Amino acid sequence: MKIVFIEPRSKETNVYSKLYMPLLGPVYLATILKKYGHKVDVINENIYQPDYKDIKADIICISILTPTANRGYEIAKKFPKDKVIMGGVHASLLPEEALNFSRQVVVGEAEEVIVDLVEGRLKDEIIYTKPIENLDKIPFADFSLIKGYNPKNRIIPVLTSRGCPFNCSFCSVTKLFGHKYRFRSPENVIKELKGLPSNNLFFCDDNFSASIPRAKDLLSKLIKEKYYFTTQLRCDTTLDLNLLSKAGCRNVCIGFESINSKTLEEYNKNQTVDDIISAIENFHKNKIRIHGMFVLGSDLDTKETILNTASFAIKNKIDTIQLMILTPFPGTKVYNIFKNENRIFTLDWNLYDGQHVVFKPKLLSPKELQIFVLKSYFKFYSVLNSFSLLLKLNLRNAFFRFMGYKILKEWNAKNYRLDWLNNI
Repeated sequence: MKIVFIEPRSKETNVYSKLYMPLLGPVYLATILKKYGHKVDVINENIYQPDYKDIKADIICISILTPTANRGYEIAKKFPKDKVIMGGVHASLLPEEALNFSRQVVVGEAEEVIVDLVEGRLKDEIIYTKPIENLDKIPFADFSLIKGYNPKNRIIPVLTSRGCPFNCSFCSVTKLFGHKYRFRSPENVIKELKGLPSNNLFFCDDNFSASIPRAKDLLSKLIKEKYYFTTQLRCDTTLDLNLLSKAGCRNVCIGFESINSKTLEEYNKNQTVDDIISAIENFHKNKIRIHGMFVLGSDLDTKETILNTASFAIKNKIDTIQLMILTPFPGTKVYNIFKNENRIFTLDWNLYDGQHVVFKPKLLSPKELQIFVLKSYFKFYSVLNSFSLLLKLNLRNAFFRFMGYKILKEWNAKNYRLDWLNNI
């Protein structure tokens, strides 16, 4: 059969659409089906924009995140419903909603069911799957299946584990991959890396060091190779950072979430502000750059804590930051609390991207939260900070400050009226 996988684009301007790193899920599934003799294409709308009238396929598989759900439903309407299968995080969170636009919905990890599903042996409208225990069984992603994508000289996503043992109140990841931490063998990972056309990698695990022995084993083997990678860690990791650096780690993405200690408790982060400061110092001592991620808008956040977040990042020399507005994704603890308190004022999924306020905060108005997050962003990604870094010959960080400033200007130009907040 001819099968087309589609990863919809977000309708909003964000850094991810600029970097266009593809989701691995659709690529894994397409790779499996190719091995079973099917003709497969993967369309990532951030990379390639097709004319859907020209697409002739037996089955259309659409993978949606919450901020891309509406776009995914829009695409689904372009095809007969009995040809469409939906999956991904948002479809797993709200399968009944996704079923309005498709013949079947997959909840969870689809690698072990995809062949039976497309070949018609699974008849249920909603397919509930179990987490894959042996991740070594998943084939290496065939990036050649993505139309218009050339991974050479780009950052290539690589998955080495799934699941996260933590339980942050705003996170939807565990709803798809669960709390049980599962990982690929180091030998399996190294074998995949040797077949990739680039040595610049992003280990897209939700928590690379959830198992310290596993992480050490993999890193010790990576030292012998020449790879450079970014990965995601908690700030309280006990991983040997010198080993991490020697293995090729150049950047880490860390969910600091807040500089408000009470907010950290509310988020169930099990970390302190002192942990954050110590982590920044330790990573920098080992020549590892930090992309600090913060979630603003808790019931304990004020104008001061929001603006002080940028000041904190500048003072502690965090290399780049991501200021996400607290977003009540369906199925999360935050969503259930806000829904019960009647504080969610829109279910327009286009706005559920961490850049738009969609709920009523306690200590700020929705508009104030939106404005002060933007002010904090501009404080960090200012032209002045960019030139300051440029004069210090910190070219990499200067580039990303300029890039961040440009993205913010684009976002502000599109949203400066804050129309969705005017009647709240």
